[in-house]
Amino acid sequence: MSRIKISETKYYTLFASTEKNRAYLKIIGFWRSPEQVPNYLADWKATLSKLKSGFTLLTDASEMKTHPKDVVKLHEQAQAMVLKHGVKKVAEVLRDDIAEMQLNAVAKATLFPKQNFRSAEDAEKWLDE
Repeated sequence: MSRIKISETKYYTLFASTEKNRAYLKIIGFWRSPEQVPNYLADWKATLSKLKSGFTLLTDASEMKTHPKDVVKLHEQAQAMVLKHGVKKVAEVLRDDIAEMQLNAVAKATLFPKQNFRSAEDAEKWLDE
């Protein structure tokens, strides 16, 4: 399966698969402030431009540390964009319970259609269904 690289920074990677109509986001480490990821929303816009409505999203947050409030707001903005573009379902890979609680709260606020997984393989399988 071919993936188009949109962005690869030390804080996140974003890829798109037109073949699977799927976005791949990996969140890495601790984001102190939105200034550390100045292109995050623009990168999302570029990713979404490659996908059709009804796409799926696999978020790998297994290396994510909990984020401060202003960074959470950034995630909410990104989720709003993803929802507006017509995401069908979202799989999140999580290993940290605190990060999981934080992401669940954000998803609840934005009505994000997601399910949590402990492995990327299980997440990918669920999205393929």
